[in-house]
Amino acid sequence: MIFYIIPTVIIIASAAVIIRLVYKKLPNLAAINIESIAEEKVAKVTNRIMIERLSRKAAAIKKITLDVLRPILQDLKIFSREFYQKIIDLEKNYLKPQPLKRIEVNFAVKEQLAAVSKLMAESNFVQAEEACFQIIRLDAKNPEVYKILAGLYLETKEYKKARETGRYLLKLLSRLFDREDSGENRHLLANGYTDLGWIYQLENKPGLALANYQKAVELEPGNPRFLDLLLKISIILKDKKLASRAFSSLKEADPDNQKLAALKEEITSLPEKESKRQYNAPL
Repeated sequence: MIFYIIPTVIIIASAAVIIRLVYKKLPNLAAINIESIAEEKVAKVTNRIMIERLSRKAAAIKKITLDVLRPILQDLKIFSREFYQKIIDLEKNYLKPQPLKRIEVNFAVKEQLAAVSKLMAESNFVQAEEACFQIIRLDAKNPEVYKILAGLYLETKEYKKARETGRYLLKLLSRLFDREDSGENRHLLANGYTDLGWIYQLENKPGLALANYQKAVELEPGNPRFLDLLLKISIILKDKKLASRAFSSLKEADPDNQKLAALKEEITSLPEKESKRQYNAPL
């Protein structure tokens, strides 16, 4: 029985507390103005509508502004990028080494050629080759450096490199000679032919050596060295007729040559036969 009484008492006590609380709040509930609540709701709705309307107008204005400003901003962006690139280019041009003037190039080449000559004398061919390349980077059309380089390759027995260098040198010298038919350019070109002829001779290509020696003699018919080379290659090729003509010219150009008698004997010992080679240089 007691188990039913205790919960009943608790329920009654709780109900009494609730009734008392409600009784205390009745004056406040009576003071609430129902109309003011309605007005507040209307004000909130009105404010919300106005805010939404302003938001839409702001979004529209933003869109129009962006539509107007977008091309301008794009142009400004391009301009800024181009301007920045120009600044970078100017900086690069200012900082990069300026090309040397011709007088400076000539002076630098002269110094480097002297250094190459010293390296060649010391048989330091690796450094001499690199020094030649440095000169070529300064002056790619300097004939002297190619002549030295071809001689360097002959010393190291790199005949293919020597031949290619010699052929390029001939192209440079031919252009110089075409521009100005001076005695100096003629002599340089003739030397270029003999140098290339000598390379071919070392490569055991006497026919090509002969053709180049003939070109040299055409340019300088009275040059004893060129005539001597032509005569000796003619003997190697056993071309008695050509050798005889070269000997006559050599004897006329250098009558005091101590080797003339020995060369004459070599020519005499050559077999008699008609040469198929044509020699058109004036002897």
